[in-house]
Amino acid sequence: MRRLLPALAAVLLFAGAACGSERPQAPPRPTPTPTLAGSGPAGDRVVTDMAGRAVRLPARVERVVVTAPAAADYARALGLEVIGQPSDIPPAAGAQPVGSTLNPDFPAIAALAPDLVIGDAAVQGARIADFDRFTLPVYLVKAADYLSILDAIERLGGAVGREGDAAALRADVEARVVAAALAARERRGAAGPRVLVLTGAGRDTFAAGPATYVGNLLSILGAENALPNPPEGGPLPGFGVIDAGQAALLRPDVVLILPAGDGSLESRIRSDPAWAAAPAVRSGRVYVLDRMLFLRAPGPRIAEAIETLLELLYPAR
Repeated sequence: MRRLLPALAAVLLFAGAACGSERPQAPPRPTPTPTLAGSGPAGDRVVTDMAGRAVRLPARVERVVVTAPAAADYARALGLEVIGQPSDIPPAAGAQPVGSTLNPDFPAIAALAPDLVIGDAAVQGARIADFDRFTLPVYLVKAADYLSILDAIERLGGAVGREGDAAALRADVEARVVAAALAARERRGAAGPRVLVLTGAGRDTFAAGPATYVGNLLSILGAENALPNPPEGGPLPGFGVIDAGQAALLRPDVVLILPAGDGSLESRIRSDPAWAAAPAVRSGRVYVLDRMLFLRAPGPRIAEAIETLLELLYPAR
């Protein structure tokens, strides 16, 4: 099975994707990085992005191209005009497709002549050398938990001259996350539910540990991760290989599914005799999550994600 993991990682990225700091292997690019003399906007401001790169920016940033799902959320939340985005996220008015997250189409990006390109080092680490060679400025965000998302909002907002928008966005996110955490404390009583987060394609199943984005959200809400020490060998950072039948022995109160591949994982859990006695199945608490919200795009929509989890884990009575 280990020989299948690199391919499966790509499947999960498009059907769902990783958070983490590891650099994935770069798939072949469909088009070479363009070297278009004079195509980059002149700029005297130099900032350091979240990958530690020095980025020279124009005085004013308005029109941007984003190359990853989280980058799109940050840009729109800060009020920037997104004129280009990856083809593997939902289409949006006014945004042209510019390749996929794993394979940005650099000539297509250059043709749009944006003020700035915003990418995501957490999922595009293998493309950093390409971004470095690109003639347009590229700012990389990198965040996979609550605190780093707040930092990313503030740093990107400062880079694009939207400090006021960033401050307001951060305050809104903080207020909503804190409110959800307090509501969870009031509702849960002595202990939170035991939660198992699963994803996978075909017969391969993986569980999310505490170091993943969704694991961080569970921790904020006071839930117990049913697999605190996931075994190594998963294709995504923080996810461990687990047998779906054996996972039932963990007796989770709640099962959260991040769909990927053929989407059969939910039906397998609900129909597998090994799961019949599991508290989550007996009480009907097996839920399918939005993979974009909970796996592919850790970012300013974290407040929406944690409010969704609050109602699943601690439904209001």
